[in-house]
Amino acid sequence: MTLSTDRVRAAPAVTPQISMVLGQNALGLGVWGLLAPHSVNRFLGIRASASTTRVLFGARELATGMVLASDPTKSSALWARVAGDVFDILVLRRLARRDNPKRGNARLAMGVVLAITALDVVAAVRMTNVKRDCA
Repeated sequence: MTLSTDRVRAAPAVTPQISMVLGQNALGLGVWGLLAPHSVNRFLGIRASASTTRVLFGARELATGMVLASDPTKSSALWARVAGDVFDILVLRRLARRDNPKRGNARLAMGVVLAITALDVVAAVRMTNVKRDCA
């Protein structure tokens, strides 16, 4: 009897699970950004239009979330999330200024994004280094 192992999932066993959770998180944020951009703007104190929020936050999160939900081993989607995280950090840093009455929410969001960015980077590095030699 011969047992075969799916090396993509066996080598970094926990990473695809983390990627799947990151993808599900992105789906939730994407839906919020697409369906309720005014709510996102109010929560963070963003002065941009609802259309801008839909595109820059909702659509981006939804796109990476759908890719990771369908294949959590896609390192390109994980790196796209890292790039999106950098964008989010820059926006949130600006929103954390004193002239924003919602700066407390922006700071809270910044903490969450920083933690998620760390997971995104770890997952992206690990999935990039996986050899896809499965038959």
